[in-house]
Amino acid sequence: MATLKIIVKNKSTADQEFQIFNDRPAFSTSVGEAWINVWGRSPGTGAMNGTAQFQFTEEVFAVCGMTPEPLAPGLVVSTSDWEAVKLGTDKQEATDVPLKTDHGGVVLDKQNIKQFKKNGSFGIFTGVYNMDQYKNAFCGLGRLSPYPGQQDIVPVSVWQAKPSQNYQITPKRVYYISTGSFVEGKIVDFAQLGAYATIDFTGRTETVATVELDNTLSYSAPVYSFDN
Repeated sequence: MATLKIIVKNKSTADQEFQIFNDRPAFSTSVGEAWINVWGRSPGTGAMNGTAQFQFTEEVFAVCGMTPEPLAPGLVVSTSDWEAVKLGTDKQEATDVPLKTDHGGVVLDKQNIKQFKKNGSFGIFTGVYNMDQYKNAFCGLGRLSPYPGQQDIVPVSVWQAKPSQNYQITPKRVYYISTGSFVEGKIVDFAQLGAYATIDFTGRTETVATVELDNTLSYSAPVYSFDN
């Protein structure tokens, strides 16, 4: 499994903090509205010569949990339960993880995991439960923290977990970088982010992307390379 690295060079005249996001996955129509969460945030990065780095594997996870209020921009979401999943290929079936209720919360039923055929995807299927009681249940896509040595599973795209659904999720190798200081898991409205860089590893064999933030607070096109 590839390890990817995104290098952000701060060529602006101000110190900056950088944030990373994973693009929304492609998903079945039953998902409805899916949100993007802050995946990670760099420490302060010095003006003109500072560099921030995000490094991560392409391992993905099914995640779920409960929030104190409905999903919306500004809400911070944290993972209550997670399970590593395999994406479907020509040689292996995709992981299909059941979600069930448990004493007022939702959990992943790891004893009853199934499989299905769909390349590049995994699934989450939900049980029968009272929607009014579990209206703030969520599920979605999780990733390992993009900081080397940290093992936290961070929700990067989530949606309301409705009962009796079969969600199929296809993660994308597309990432965004912006300035900001939001905490991990916070739902964001991209229209309010301002400038951001798009890094697209789709179909690429390179494992490193480098972008620069200039003094107009615009990002350069990414330069792709291999990690020596």
